[in-house]
Amino acid sequence: MLLSLVVHTYSLRYWLPAAVMLGTAPAYLLSWSVWRLLSTVLPSRLYHTVDDRVYSLYQSMVLFFFENYTGVEIVIYGDIPKKKENVVYLSNHQSTADWIIADMLAIRQNALGHVRYVLKDGLKWLPLYGWYFSQHGGVYVKRSANFDEKAMKKKLLSQNKMGTPMYLVIFPEGTRYNPELQKVINDSQAFAAKEGIVSSLQSHLSDMYFCTKVTMKQK
Repeated sequence: MLLSLVVHTYSLRYWLPAAVMLGTAPAYLLSWSVWRLLSTVLPSRLYHTVDDRVYSLYQSMVLFFFENYTGVEIVIYGDIPKKKENVVYLSNHQSTADWIIADMLAIRQNALGHVRYVLKDGLKWLPLYGWYFSQHGGVYVKRSANFDEKAMKKKLLSQNKMGTPMYLVIFPEGTRYNPELQKVINDSQAFAAKEGIVSSLQSHLSDMYFCTKVTMKQK
């Protein structure tokens, strides 16, 4: 009985970080809303500077629980650049928590507040976070033929014009990999072949590919 309780408790170790993240979100977003209102008469760069700093503090708290409470082992190969610079982070998409991996790298480059995401359009309706991510510099794109490349360029160029530091996180696959969805894999391979891409992701490549291409051009 005691062993079962221990095992069950251990299986719930991911709930505390999630509870902390969601439990503190309303207070964080309320504070941000006040700052956003006050900053309307201030330079945009000042708004982004303060926003990045506050977001860094919030994500540092969330990351602390994910790194120290869940029992994960973090192994980093290679050297982390000491010079802070703009980053385009590309990764395959295997789980809902993939974003936390980007945070783990960003905080070690002192760039946690600069993390911005390219997100599928449906996530803009996510409670609490949906609208904020857009205000923080994130970009929503549609995973279909309705992808608006001009809007993508406009958003990135506006960030660049303001001199906003960028740690841009992109999941080019556009969806989580599922080996059981063979049709999706076949469509991905067909798309890669059509565009002349050597694909090793073996997953669903959609119009998120164009986001990657546009972003790299800005570099």
